[in-house]
Amino acid sequence: MQRVLTCMTIGMVFTLVMSSASIAADKVYTLKIADSFPIKHPMGEVVNHFMEAAKKESGGKLDFQYFPAQQLGKLHDLLKICQLGMTDIAYVGPTFFPGQLGLNTVVALPFWDSAKQGSAIYLELVKQSKEIQKEWADNRVRPVFVSATSQYEVGTGTKQVVRIADLSGLRMKTPGGIFDNIAKRYGIVPVAMSFNEAYEAIQRNIIDGAVQTLPSVKGYRLFEVEKHHVAGLRMGGYISTYVINDKALRKLPEDVKQTLFRAGESTTVFAAELWDTMNASLVRTFEDQGMQFFNIPEDKKPEWLAPLKGIEEEWIAEYGKKGKPARAVYEHFRKITEKVVSQ
Repeated sequence: MQRVLTCMTIGMVFTLVMSSASIAADKVYTLKIADSFPIKHPMGEVVNHFMEAAKKESGGKLDFQYFPAQQLGKLHDLLKICQLGMTDIAYVGPTFFPGQLGLNTVVALPFWDSAKQGSAIYLELVKQSKEIQKEWADNRVRPVFVSATSQYEVGTGTKQVVRIADLSGLRMKTPGGIFDNIAKRYGIVPVAMSFNEAYEAIQRNIIDGAVQTLPSVKGYRLFEVEKHHVAGLRMGGYISTYVINDKALRKLPEDVKQTLFRAGESTTVFAAELWDTMNASLVRTFEDQGMQFFNIPEDKKPEWLAPLKGIEEEWIAEYGKKGKPARAVYEHFRKITEKVVSQ
């Protein structure tokens, strides 16, 4: 009788163990994603690609709830919202958080052109730079995927720009930070506001235009109020970073974590290709709609880019005086940049 009970006990324990293992294997981990982009913005397509890739890679172990258009919080609150666990993954643009993520803004410096280049440069910097990794770790979040734009350019409402001197005195919406420093090199007066506010401000001639990329012109419908565009400028490159908070990451089994980051890397490649393709096609689209493009001639580009000489020293000085290893990070960034751009 005792032997029978012992066998039954062992059988029950085995069943419970196997049942628990089965439940763990079948468990679905649902993550919230929050950003500030309008629903029809290109970044919505990027996020959807990421979610589908992660679901497929994980065999259904990962699922997502997506909250675009500032549904969970304003742009400048997204880092804090993620840190507090109100969302698991959030869009965090480093240039909007210079106090917390100042070293990450090095990628905005105007030494590359395409989204493909910018994404490859930043991804390598995140992988290689201990200083960049520490800055994210100090904020209790970790990048999952990134998306670089092509270089920002100048779009204006009614004022046409065909000479460098035409830029001087223009009041332009800029993304802030290093973008303001770059704009000032041309005599542009930077104006701080969201892209959502820029539409009406250009329409009412409160500002002359915006420093941005063509996909953003489409996403925020600025093509309805901007009639001129200067192509070929390097007004800084923007990095969108989607990060996961440490607490949410720790809850995931190791295999699911690896799946998440693999999906993130494939999304980084997808986003760069999407942005560059869209940028090229939108030139034709907007021209057909009546927007006038001034393409800087190749032989004139050195002249147009000359005001940017030494801009990196401003960035180094700004963050160096705050006690950050700015020069070391810049040198690392420049080394990666030269390699990527030469390919």
